[in-house]
Amino acid sequence: MARGINPLVPIVGAALLSACAHAIPLQATLERPPTVRQVPLAVGVFYSQEFRDYMHSNWRGGDRWDFPLGQASVKLFGQALPILFESVVPVSGRSPLPEGGAKLAAVIEPKIEAFDFSLPFLKTGTYTAEISYRVTLHSPEGLALASWTVKGIGAKPGQAGFEFARWPGEAADLAMQDAANKLLTSFWEVPEVRHWLRQAGVRGANWMPGWLRTFFRRG
Repeated sequence: MARGINPLVPIVGAALLSACAHAIPLQATLERPPTVRQVPLAVGVFYSQEFRDYMHSNWRGGDRWDFPLGQASVKLFGQALPILFESVVPVSGRSPLPEGGAKLAAVIEPKIEAFDFSLPFLKTGTYTAEISYRVTLHSPEGLALASWTVKGIGAKPGQAGFEFARWPGEAADLAMQDAANKLLTSFWEVPEVRHWLRQAGVRGANWMPGWLRTFFRRG
């Protein structure tokens, strides 16, 4: 006796055929914040292959949305780190650094910890995105000096039309920019970073934000 065809097969097949994959365009542009205190040191930056190739793919609203976050993040950090440090040199590994190379005070390594986005019920609604980076500071000898996260949030109102990938991409861009700006403006506030700066002989490394000074005075 021949087996009957599962009635769900044609339905599932039709749904897959009607689904679309959206390649999300990311610009990864960064405007320099008005107040950034530069670190007078040369550092290396290491982008792992996993970081470079990071692709966030997710199904929402019956379609697949592909965000090439790795490529965009390399471009973004390539703009942000030279603002924060006196000199930035790409390196091929975390550490220890090879002898005879550039004299670097540390190696910065970013990773993407999390990403999420939402689509509005109507295309003219607001698209949102969130991204979290983990930033690790390695000594030239390979020791982890500091590790912390920066989170960015972005929101972008959509418009009517056929540009399905534009608005999620602009929300993601805003989230990435927000995270990069927080890295630039809060770098000196990370306790382990301040300790490293003091060890490196950087003047003003004992500085702390006003709210933190107030907290210690009250204690």
